[in-house]
Amino acid sequence: MIQSHISSMVIMKKVKIYSQPTCLDCIKVKAYLDKKGVHYEDINVKGNKKAMDEMARKYGIRITPLIVIGDRVMIGFNVPKLEKLLSSAEP
Repeated sequence: MIQSHISSMVIMKKVKIYSQPTCLDCIKVKAYLDKKGVHYEDINVKGNKKAMDEMARKYGIRITPLIVIGDRVMIGFNVPKLEKLLSSAEP
C-alpha cells in the first residue's frame, strides 16, 4: 500500500538528478528510480561547465548525485531518505 502511494505521489513531482556517467551512486539512483517508474530529468555535469555552475549556484554543491525533488535536495544514494523525499515532497 505504501508502495502505490509513493508511485502516485511521484508522478506529480519534478525530479532532477545532476549526475556523471562514471558515478556509481548516480547509476544506482537512476536504476532505482527507473525500477520504481519515477520520471526524472538527468543532467550530466561531466564536461558541462554550465550545468556544473548551475548546480553550484543553486545548491552550493559540486558532488554527484545531487537529487532535487520539488524544492528538496539530497546528495548521494540512500533508499530510505529517497523514499521519504519522494513521498513527502510537494508537487
